[in-house]
Amino acid sequence: MNRLAMLPAAFLALGLSPAALAKDDAGEMVQHSASGEATGEAPVRLVSWDGDFELMKTSRRMRVWRSHLAYRLTVDAEGNVTGCELTESFRLKHVTDSLCDVLSEHHHFEPAQNAAGEPVEGSYSSRIAYADVRDRLE
Repeated sequence: MNRLAMLPAAFLALGLSPAALAKDDAGEMVQHSASGEATGEAPVRLVSWDGDFELMKTSRRMRVWRSHLAYRLTVDAEGNVTGCELTESFRLKHVTDSLCDVLSEHHHFEPAQNAAGEPVEGSYSSRIAYADVRDRLE
């Protein structure tokens, strides 16, 4: 009986997890944080994220039952995504690959810059809360 009482509390905690959302230049709510501290790579600047619908569609199809999706994207000197890594891996590689495809296709960046102002390769790390995506799609 105690386990049944804890179930609603667990769902509530997942739904109310804190999310640091900020508006990008396009005015859309996007949760993000620049990386580069640990890797020595320069942070890139997010221009836009337009993949809420595709992310939800792919996640439902793959039966992803998580509260969030944390990831790191590598971006080349032209602003194109060249690599994707999920910080919490899935057992099946095709699930990870499918989610990375959506993340790579729907993020748009300005390249990172070195001290001289020249474009260089950089990285971007973020965490998307599925509850926030559902709210934006309603």
